[in-house]
Amino acid sequence: MLEFSFEIIDETKINIQYKYGSQFFNFNLFWSNGNWTLHPFDGILIENREMCSLIVADLLKNKDFHVMLAKEKIMLSHLRTTVNLQPDDEPDEFELNRRIDDRLDQDDDGLMNYIENHSFEEILQLEQQQIHARVEFFQHIIQRMFMEGIGPEDADFRKVQSIIRIYKDTFDRLGNINDNDTNMGDYNSKRW
Repeated sequence: MLEFSFEIIDETKINIQYKYGSQFFNFNLFWSNGNWTLHPFDGILIENREMCSLIVADLLKNKDFHVMLAKEKIMLSHLRTTVNLQPDDEPDEFELNRRIDDRLDQDDDGLMNYIENHSFEEILQLEQQQIHARVEFFQHIIQRMFMEGIGPEDADFRKVQSIIRIYKDTFDRLGNINDNDTNMGDYNSKRW
């Protein structure tokens, strides 16, 4: 049996089985409140948070898991877990993205405070960083597909190529916003 397998239950729920060591563990990936969330299903994982963190962190590095997410149009950077993967003093990329998302999801006062305390360039740079991370993510997927003998003749391979082109084009367009908008003068460097 494979170390990673999944079953799509419906549009909002995917059951995952992942082999860690010699044991298989079950997870639910479900859509709730506008987010995909990964949750452990086995009692041993729920009772042992430290072990659960190790297994989830390993699963999030699994390339077959990445391909499954891409095929289901689930962005890894927006995936949430019910498991704390890092100590609070060392947030990982997923935790940082979750914190940014949480900050942006706050009430209008919090959003206005965020906008008022960041220049347009800072907000634009954050967007470019997130898009750059997406390009790298999909490039890893396409490299893995290529290493497994999947090439341009495959429909999914071409879809991933298209996604990479779209993200690269978006990244370039965002970079050109300030260059093309000379009428705004130094307004862009001021706080909103």
